[in-house]
Amino acid sequence: MDSPSQPIIRTRSPRSDLSLFPNLFYLGPQRTGSTWLHANLSRHPEVHLHRDKETFYFSTLARKNNPRFRHEFLEDYLATFREPAGRRLLKHYHALRRCGLTYRPKVRGDFTASYGVLESGVIRQILALRPELRGIILVRDPLERAWSHAKKDLLRGQSVRPDDGQLLDFMRSPEQLARADYGAVIRRWRDHLSPGHIFVAPYGRISTNPSGLIDDISGFLCIRRLGGPSQRHLSSRQNVTSSETLPENLRADMENILAEALASCHQLLSEIGPGKIY
Repeated sequence: MDSPSQPIIRTRSPRSDLSLFPNLFYLGPQRTGSTWLHANLSRHPEVHLHRDKETFYFSTLARKNNPRFRHEFLEDYLATFREPAGRRLLKHYHALRRCGLTYRPKVRGDFTASYGVLESGVIRQILALRPELRGIILVRDPLERAWSHAKKDLLRGQSVRPDDGQLLDFMRSPEQLARADYGAVIRRWRDHLSPGHIFVAPYGRISTNPSGLIDDISGFLCIRRLGGPSQRHLSSRQNVTSSETLPENLRADMENILAEALASCHQLLSEIGPGKIY
């Protein structure tokens, strides 16, 4: 359901140049492999992903008090996708060296993880500007994902460890519960995207079959499947948190908080198998 005061994509001109508007979003929540996917797709000569990975543009529309707010107008956001000549030349060099191809991007992407839970009204505005938009979601066990997110946001770099109450409050926050509901994210975006424009796969394939996952995503994006040197970084871990495991005294409480999301996720994983296009 849309909020009473729906954020609006503001433009300076009714005839804005939309050539740099992305045609790919990552729609999975944080800690589901978006950094790994961004790092590996960025090496493809037919892909241009935003250099910052997450722009937060569509999730902070008209919210100037949000610390991640950067751009008031669409044109300013799109300008950040422009590549200086030197950067494009370097990408040409690496594309030729690794793949024997020139750098000619067909896919332009924004991997802001919070886009999965955008309001329907914002999604409609986005699709009015880029009807052919595609989305990718990697599905990770909600408990594992939430604990990884907590380690990143609450534990990393902190001198004082949060107490159990703070960790449980983090898990039960509306933002975390929304991110745990993959089914709702898929349904919300399927209501607006064209059929065949959402690819959903298990997060676990990053470790069990990374080359197959990248090949499947390449096919979904209608770009060349590449091998050899272009895939030498597929086993590299990205944005790693500590190896600390979930404390057993918190596990039962967290499983209770995420009970519905866990059941829904397990059903979804059985439905999609190694990957499914909706």
